[in-house]
Amino acid sequence: MNKIQLYILDDDTEYADRLAAFIRCSEFAERWQVKLFSKPEFILDVMESQQLDGVLLISETYYPLMIHQNTSLCKMVLSETIANSSDVETKVPFLYRFQSLQQMLSRLQAFYAEMSQTSMGALTKRTKVLSFYSSSGSSGKSITALHLAKQLSLRGERVFYLSLESISAASLWLNGDSGGFSQLLYYLKSTPDSLAPKLQLHKSHDAKLRFDYLIANDQIREMYEMSGEHTKLLVEALIALDTYDFILIDLESSIYPRILKSLELSDCILWLVRDDLNDFFKTKALYKQLGLKSTVHFVMNKYTGSQMNDVQALDKKLTFKLPYIPEWKSLSSPEQLWQSAIFSGQVYEMFSVIHGRSYSQSASHLEGAAVS
Repeated sequence: MNKIQLYILDDDTEYADRLAAFIRCSEFAERWQVKLFSKPEFILDVMESQQLDGVLLISETYYPLMIHQNTSLCKMVLSETIANSSDVETKVPFLYRFQSLQQMLSRLQAFYAEMSQTSMGALTKRTKVLSFYSSSGSSGKSITALHLAKQLSLRGERVFYLSLESISAASLWLNGDSGGFSQLLYYLKSTPDSLAPKLQLHKSHDAKLRFDYLIANDQIREMYEMSGEHTKLLVEALIALDTYDFILIDLESSIYPRILKSLELSDCILWLVRDDLNDFFKTKALYKQLGLKSTVHFVMNKYTGSQMNDVQALDKKLTFKLPYIPEWKSLSSPEQLWQSAIFSGQVYEMFSVIHGRSYSQSASHLEGAAVS
């Protein structure tokens, strides 16, 4: 993917240097290439001699001089006094200088996507969609999905975690501004064509774990009304951003339209099962009815080292076994979730087995690391 050029014209060189350093050391480095200018005559020379594409970010000091210059660049203004432009449809967006750089750059990307109309056409499908599903609750879907998101992002992959559960506790375990899902559900129903740039504005980001996410915290009724077509639009908009290597979809144990459509759109379904007779019965019945055999990988979670039920009842072999973690029997703090190196390692080994990647540990993936 070719990087987008970001030309920054700012009389505050210290701020410009800090912004450039942040971009180069963050996930934005995958998307943007920065060029700094402290005086207008320098950027004007470049604009006259070359055909430029990308964004021209101008400080308020130079706004009167530069705003009427003819250029193919998308112009945006860094302001010390004006709050962020609220609509991506605005002709010349204003970005508030004194906000978090993460938020400012997310807004910049959203404005650029709307103004340039690039990366919003045909889907590249380079992004892989992985869904986490089970036939009954308490299987550990969310914990598994979040640990995989963490492991992939720490290895340099660009990850988006999407929870489509009616009620999700995942926001307890992530550090970021949540609550943007409500606005996106509105745009899904009212103006779906503008969804992709809106995603840039309303997604959440965990700076420590280094992945973006969306979680519906208090939109239970809206989630029930979310159709299969709405789900398709949302997933396709995420793919069309051409920003993520993996989209991890955390699904609840139901067959609502949004759940079925997510499974249909998935490149890979990690179907978690427990060594429980009722769970095996439900899994076999649903698996037969849904007809998703080629994309499903059965993963036994909470494996203790011995197995009571016959896996052959599922009509498909287990791909992996994830260990039982006694400390998670009753969680009392979000920190507990991230304190099991054993589980994190096994989750990434599971991913490596499914996707044929090399893994440093040599333990057999089907025996796993049972923890008593």
